[in-house]
Amino acid sequence: MKKIKIILIVIALLVIAASTNFSCDPPKDDCDGKGTLSIENKSLSTVQRLMIDGVNYGSVDPGDKKEAKLAPGTHSWQMAGISGGTGCSAATVIIVACQTSSFSCSAK
Repeated sequence: MKKIKIILIVIALLVIAASTNFSCDPPKDDCDGKGTLSIENKSLSTVQRLMIDGVNYGSVDPGDKKEAKLAPGTHSWQMAGISGGTGCSAATVIIVACQTSSFSCSAK
């Protein structure tokens, strides 16, 4: 009886081992230790200029998104209207490595 129990336990362990993916390699992140700030321009007709920490990251057309890879930590961003419309107030975001923080601006 003990031999049967031992055999069943060994078979169960072999089944578990066969269905588990063991690896000695550390997980690979393609983020290079940076996080992503994703901003969407939800305005209907205003092209927005994306400013992050006082640096111009280019324009964002209505309905489009722009992403920026940033070092972890606190950053400030603002959307400024450049085609006659208003922008959105400045905001602060805490960027976390390998994560995305998403926001939108729907200025008129």
